Amino acid sequence: MRARLRCGLVMVAAAAVPLTGCTVNGPDPAPEPGGTTPTSSAGAASFDFPARPAELPIAGKQDADACTWLASEQKQQLEVGGGRPVVKSGNNYNGCTFLGQSGPAQYGISLRVVPEGLDAFAQKLADSAPEQDQVGGFGAVRSQVPGAEGLGCAVFVDAAEGQTLYVDLTLTTPGAMDDQQMCEKAGQAATAAVTTLQAQG
Repeated sequence: MRARLRCGLVMVAAAAVPLTGCTVNGPDPAPEPGGTTPTSSAGAASFDFPARPAELPIAGKQDADACTWLASEQKQQLEVGGGRPVVKSGNNYNGCTFLGQSGPAQYGISLRVVPEGLDAFAQKLADSAPEQDQVGGFGAVRSQVPGAEGLGCAVFVDAAEGQTLYVDLTLTTPGAMDDQQMCEKAGQAATAAVTTLQAQG
């Protein structure tokens, strides 16, 4: 499935051409198509996630719910606007996409619900050079697609038993951010979403 993710990201980048000149304060363009997650049966990674400080309530949440996981102040900090349901394409996960711009960089940040625990789900990310991380005290994994790192960065958070919060930043202006900047912003979005979810209880 790695090829499907790479293809999905390339499609997003291609679709970005009409977005040139859009601003956070203007009306939201059509949401970006979402990619699927790479999988691999070989080279399974080994992780040791910390105990969750709480159970985040994402089980069974739909697109409209995910669109509430970034508060207005958080969206300003991330330089994104609006929030629209992700475009359903293939077997992608439901969620919400926020379009943003920071200087010359235009990007989309998607929050998605994966109905699978991170322990099991992380084993499918072996082809994406996953790195263990932590978001607000929750275990997490950060990954990029080999050969297509410049297109984005994803953070997967151990939200609850059998539930993973998938936060994806897709860059639509190639070269406007480096890998570190993309992963930092994806991590900031993941932290913001976790903070909101904890407040929502």
